[in-house]
Amino acid sequence: MTSGDKVKSTGRVVLLAPDLENLSCFEAALAAGWSPDPRRAGDHAYILGELQRLRQHRSGFLDGLIAADRRRSGIGSPQVVTRLFWIWDGEFCGSISLRFQAGTEELPSEVSGHVGYSVVPWKQRNGHATTALKLLMLVAAKEGLHRLVILCNEDNHASRRVIERNGGELFMRGPHPSDRPDQIKLYFRLKARATI
Repeated sequence: MTSGDKVKSTGRVVLLAPDLENLSCFEAALAAGWSPDPRRAGDHAYILGELQRLRQHRSGFLDGLIAADRRRSGIGSPQVVTRLFWIWDGEFCGSISLRFQAGTEELPSEVSGHVGYSVVPWKQRNGHATTALKLLMLVAAKEGLHRLVILCNEDNHASRRVIERNGGELFMRGPHPSDRPDQIKLYFRLKARATI
């Protein structure tokens, strides 16, 4: 998919590739205190830094988001592709990403699962994350992935419900190497599907 592409839903939620046309909505979410990185929710210094970077060079900031679609996970490690989408219902609702290595369903140990997402607080509890994850599984299937691993904090009951509503099956509980050792994660497996 390229910039401007859309993953359509049978409902009102769609996934949009980040674009300059809708960047002001992303900016407004940052200005309201939302963090695109759920691990940094409430980190006002991080959010302010992102907001300042965006306002200093809008197209450069967007290019950075798009360029982040490909990154190396470490020296000598295989390339990890990240497909970033904005969750959209006519307004900006948050973001969701798919992380994977081409040709395999395995991930380097430092990558915390195939999926990451964050919904803005004023759009939570409306089913947006559940629908966004369902749509992202279509993207995963098109990328040749059949099985995804997704993690959430043990105490994040809302995220656990989103995963389970999409067929996630718990297979492990414990910390993840990329996070604090005292932060217990729940590990789920999901089957990617080619249709909703």
